Amino acid sequence: MVFSPSRIPRKLSEAYLENRCAVLVGAGASVGAGLPSWEGLLTSMIAHAEGHGALDPPAKGDEYRKLLADPSKYLMIASGLKEDMHSYFDEFIVQEFINTKSQPTSFHKALVGAKKFQFVVTTNYDTLIERAYRSMGREEVTVCTFTDAGEVQRRLSSREFFVLKAHGDASRVGNGIILTDTDYRRVLYRERAYQSLLQAIFTMFTVVFLGASMADPEIKLLLNYVADAYTATSGPSHFALMTQEDITGVERQRWFKELKVQLIPVSKQDNYSEVTEFLDLLGAGA
Repeated sequence: MVFSPSRIPRKLSEAYLENRCAVLVGAGASVGAGLPSWEGLLTSMIAHAEGHGALDPPAKGDEYRKLLADPSKYLMIASGLKEDMHSYFDEFIVQEFINTKSQPTSFHKALVGAKKFQFVVTTNYDTLIERAYRSMGREEVTVCTFTDAGEVQRRLSSREFFVLKAHGDASRVGNGIILTDTDYRRVLYRERAYQSLLQAIFTMFTVVFLGASMADPEIKLLLNYVADAYTATSGPSHFALMTQEDITGVERQRWFKELKVQLIPVSKQDNYSEVTEFLDLLGAGA
């Protein structure tokens, strides 16, 4: 065990023990199970589109690959590819996230072991989280998406556990996957029920970001929405485990002062094992 209990902020421990804590799981958790990162997903999309002859002209694939060198252009690439793929898009999502039969990792098992989380939000499309809960004895796990705002609100009010797939579920037919810049902005700024849901989550609960790189486009848009909706001095504090190799002291201060997100540094070593250790300690009441 490398991650020391002393590195868990007191406010976070208190919120967890008092059942006022939730977790937001990002793409990093699924990458550990062999599923694609943002770059990997877009690379596979290009190949899939080329395989179906969906790119016009065919050389467009090479242009997309050149753009992959700049992460700030990922959403633009995704928008173009989703439009190019058209009816092949849903097929691609099922192929990438369901047919691969990826298995839950030690991270997912530690997440299930932290039993006082009120709910789990994930930006991922795969089924790893709910399968982890069901395989470890929690058979009745309700899975919602951004289209189920009413049910999520009911469960928040009654303190019933659920998994919220905030950007869609690859296992649902016509899954409504949120992937492009237009998709994100529509669901964050135009869907009133979803706005109400986000307000409830970030004002009622302390949220811990795990496996969520702050460089990821979807996380940036979500945090920008939260920053725009609330002042940094109101509501509960939120926390994010971030790799210490990728953040500076200045960034840590800005996240806390501007977004009220306190960064907890972890190491990349041993496949981010400190994240799993953090969950084990929190679940044990450390």
